[in-house]
Amino acid sequence: MQARALVKERAQRNLLLVIDGVKSEEMLLANLAGITATDFQSLRSLGLIAVLPPSSSRSSAATQPPSPRPAGTSPPTPAPVPSPVPSPVQDAPLDYGAFTATLTQMISKELGLRGFVLTLAVEKAGTIEELQAVAQRTIAQIGDRKGEAAAAAARRALYGA
Repeated sequence: MQARALVKERAQRNLLLVIDGVKSEEMLLANLAGITATDFQSLRSLGLIAVLPPSSSRSSAATQPPSPRPAGTSPPTPAPVPSPVPSPVQDAPLDYGAFTATLTQMISKELGLRGFVLTLAVEKAGTIEELQAVAQRTIAQIGDRKGEAAAAAARRALYGA
């Protein structure tokens, strides 16, 4: 990548940096601006990424070789799952992509540049549980900076009425 010999497009170089073996191609497409399915095909044709075999416990996705995991742990599941965070309205499952988009927009709107670290944490999160931990931190910071009414509105936006 240093010489940009194989990958000339900036979006494709950026894509190579965020592929982590955890997030699926669909998740990356939904959450990264300027990326298309063609970018994944182009990187595959250059041999820079590969599709995980169907026998994998994760859904088929363009990835680099997965990073080693501690023994006894299973890969994160980014599919919709119920929230373990106590919430009076949380009965429906959360969608990873929608939750990520809502949380990222909220951080930008409510915290601006002060929320930069939280935005990075959202990008790093690979599971809905990790996103919910970031959401709790976000709601707390909104409450500290803008008051409990703003924090309650943020909670409703993320978890529903």
